[in-house]
Amino acid sequence: MNFDNSKHLLNYVNMDKFHLEFVDIYNSLEEENIEGYKNVMMRIFEQTKLHFCSEENLMKEHSYPRSKEHSDEHKKVLYEMEYFIKSSVTSVGKKFLKSYYREALPYWFDSHLLSMDSDLASFLKNNS
Repeated sequence: MNFDNSKHLLNYVNMDKFHLEFVDIYNSLEEENIEGYKNVMMRIFEQTKLHFCSEENLMKEHSYPRSKEHSDEHKKVLYEMEYFIKSSVTSVGKKFLKSYYREALPYWFDSHLLSMDSDLASFLKNNS
């Protein structure tokens, strides 16, 4: 996964820091076996919880008008991450985790950042 400054940089330091960390953790996969995927996915999950907590505090602090939709999206992706991590004890679950990691997670990161997070960053810059 690549962090494309022209597309992903929101110019809101706190959010950009978390997004860069996410990509760094994602790209830290060294062993393409299920344990490697699971370990990196667990690190992403923990980092993402901190990231979302930070964003939700900003939304609350600044009375962001679309906070419910944004928070609901956070809950959904955390549920998915946890589900795929916990399901990785079966052979089918291992395949699903690998697929989620390689396909769904980069797509989600890109679309969430370009839609919800860019809207939040714009709002915060204009209302701070």
